[in-house]
Amino acid sequence: MNLRQLRCFVAAVEQRNVTRAAERLHMAQPALGQHIRALEAELDVSLLDRHSRGVNPTQAGERLYARSLEIIDLVERTQREVAALGKGASQTLTLGLTPSLTLLMGTDLQLAFGEYAAGSHLRLWEEPSFRLATAVEAGELDVALAYDIVPRSALSLTAVMEEEMLFACRPDIAPDAATVDLAYILSRDLALGSSQDIGRRVLAHAAGRTPEDLTVRYELQSIAGIRDLLLRGTACSVLPYGSIAHEIKAGRLAGRRIEGGVLKSTLNVVTRATGDGRQPWMDPLFVWLIERAIVMAATRQPSLTTRIGTDFLPSVIQA
Repeated sequence: MNLRQLRCFVAAVEQRNVTRAAERLHMAQPALGQHIRALEAELDVSLLDRHSRGVNPTQAGERLYARSLEIIDLVERTQREVAALGKGASQTLTLGLTPSLTLLMGTDLQLAFGEYAAGSHLRLWEEPSFRLATAVEAGELDVALAYDIVPRSALSLTAVMEEEMLFACRPDIAPDAATVDLAYILSRDLALGSSQDIGRRVLAHAAGRTPEDLTVRYELQSIAGIRDLLLRGTACSVLPYGSIAHEIKAGRLAGRRIEGGVLKSTLNVVTRATGDGRQPWMDPLFVWLIERAIVMAATRQPSLTTRIGTDFLPSVIQA
């Protein structure tokens, strides 16, 4: 049993298809199948149920899959720690997050990174999406997770997740219905960010207006300030779930989905464009960080998010 065999097996389980697993690992399908069959022969047990639509792990395969993830993680962590000691220097990564993402999982991401990459350092930078993009372009950030960034030549954008935004207000003034329509939102006293803020831009787009043309009762580029107005019952808003997750769980604010799911934003991995085609996610530690952040963001609001375009992440890890 060796790491190459385990990586092939993990890819087959996760892709549920040997052909796609081979493509993910950039190897020929017969070679991948040979590695898996060698594992089965060595362990004297069937690891995959093979059928016309693909493959599924057997009970033994499920156990080996779980152990394989642990083994691969331990080996990669050991390689990084030993390499860092040999170089006499640790790796420092600077990641930009929006306020909603920071509230949703920033602290847990820091703790997970510290456990996963002992000796390396993660710096988190919190700003609105448009400012994060500017910071990446200026070289102040290595990478950012930001919403609905306008393409520009100096940036590389990779869409990874779609997220529904919520109508938010104090529970005692919230409508009884589980959803609200666009007309209802536009009739409220709204507290929103500047014309560049993602919530305002998404709402304006859905309403067929420019951000400047929206009727905004309170304009402030501050999640804390908007949240305070909501808690006072003087305004309503359109926000990502992460911005008000704690208040919703505590019953201090109410969140309502918008009919038709018309208020959606796209989360992008934002890096600087490079002439040689290399990107930060060619670094395994970057890949781990980005993937862990996306997983945390998605799993903490599963009904509001849809992951898109993330196949490149595992393929880079395995390459």
